[in-house]
Amino acid sequence: MKRMFLLLFLFSMILLLPAGVSADGNISVTSTPGGATIYLDGAGTGITTSAVIDAASGSHTILLRLSGYQDYSQAVTVIDNQTSVVSASLTAVVSAPTISGISPTSGYNSSIITITITGTGFSASPSVVLAQSGQTNITATSVSVTGTTSISCQFPLTGKPAGVWTVIVTNPDGQSATSGFTINNAGSTITLSSVTPNSGLVNTTISITSLSGTNFLNTATMKLSRTGYNDIPGTITSYSATQLTGTFNLNSQTPGTYQICVSNDAATYVCGLSFVINTPGTVNGTLYVQSSPSGASVYVDSVNLGKTATTLYNVTPGSHTINLLLSGYSTWSDTVTVTSGNTTYEYATLKAVATDVTSATTVPTTTPKTVGTTKQSTYTPITPWPTKTPTKSPEEPFVVIVAVGVGILILRKNY
Repeated sequence: MKRMFLLLFLFSMILLLPAGVSADGNISVTSTPGGATIYLDGAGTGITTSAVIDAASGSHTILLRLSGYQDYSQAVTVIDNQTSVVSASLTAVVSAPTISGISPTSGYNSSIITITITGTGFSASPSVVLAQSGQTNITATSVSVTGTTSISCQFPLTGKPAGVWTVIVTNPDGQSATSGFTINNAGSTITLSSVTPNSGLVNTTISITSLSGTNFLNTATMKLSRTGYNDIPGTITSYSATQLTGTFNLNSQTPGTYQICVSNDAATYVCGLSFVINTPGTVNGTLYVQSSPSGASVYVDSVNLGKTATTLYNVTPGSHTINLLLSGYSTWSDTVTVTSGNTTYEYATLKAVATDVTSATTVPTTTPKTVGTTKQSTYTPITPWPTKTPTKSPEEPFVVIVAVGVGILILRKNY
C-alpha cells in the first residue's frame, strides 16, 4: 500500500511541472539579430533563436550560427529543474577591403594631387597611405568615403622621391587592400611639338596618326579643350616616349578651334597645339612654311604649330601673323594672307643673332592642291653664281703707247 501511494505521488508531481521544463533542465537561447541556428555541444538541434531547449544536468556549450555574422559560443551549466539563460549579441562579419581602380595612377612631385580609389568593403574611416621600401609613408589628407565603394583623398607629393609607390587602404579592424601609384619627377614635363592631322569634320571620328612631343608615359591621356565648352576626351591607341596615336569622337561637338592637351596623370595637362573641328562644306586654306636653316618653331597667330618645314592644313582664310623662332637666330616675322581652297607658300631666311637683317618672300597663292599629311620640305635654296676675279682694262696698253710717242717727238725737236 505504501509503495502504491509513493508511485501516485511521483506521477502527480510530474504532471504539475511547467510545460517545456524537463525533469533535468532547460536552456533559454536568444540572439540579436534573431534567427541563429542553435548547436548544443556541437550537434545541430534544428531550432533557431529564440527558443527553450532541453538539456541534461551538467556543463554544455551553446553555439549560434547565422550567415553574415561571426559564430557565437558560450558555456552554460544546466541545473535540475531550472532554466539557464543564453543571450547573445552577434557580430557582423566584415570582409577585407578591395581596390579595383585608382584615378589618376600617377602624379608629379611638385604639388598636392587628389585621387579617387574605387573598390569594396571600405569602412567609414579608413587610413590611406603611399608606401615605398626605405621611404617614410605619405599619409593621405582630406579622406572622404562614399558608401563602401569609393574613397577620395589628397596626397602631398611635393619633394617626394619619384618611382613606384604602393597605395594601402586599411580599415579599423586591420584588414587592408593595396594597389600601385607612380610619382614622376616634375622635370619630366610633357612637351608638344606637332599633330597630324590638325583638323576634322564634326560628327565623325578622327584618327590622330601622329601626336609628337616628349616625356609621354604609358599612362598618358589626351583631350581637346576650348574655353567655355566641355572637354572632348580622346582615346590613345599606341604610345612611345615621343609619339602618341589615337582617336577623337567628334559626334555632336561644336565646330571651332580647340587645343590638344596631354597628361601623364589625368590631372596635370599640357596644352598648346591647335585642332579645328570643321562643319561640312567648310573650305579652308593651306599654309606651307619653310626656313633656312630648317627646324624653326612655327607660330601662327601666337600658337605653336610645329617646326619648319611644315604644311598646315585647314587654316582659316584671312590674314595671319607668322613668327619663326630658332635658337641663335633673330626672330623672323611676317603677315600672310590665306585664301579658301588654295596653298600659300612662305619662305624665310633666318639671320644669326649678330645681324639685324631678315628677309621674307611671300609667293602668290596657287590653285587648290590635294594635300595629305605634313611633309618635310625638299626645297634647296638657290646658290648665287660666283663672281669672277677682276681683270685689267683693255685701255691701259693704249695709254702707255701714246705716252711713249709723245716722248719721242719731244726728243726729235731738241736735235
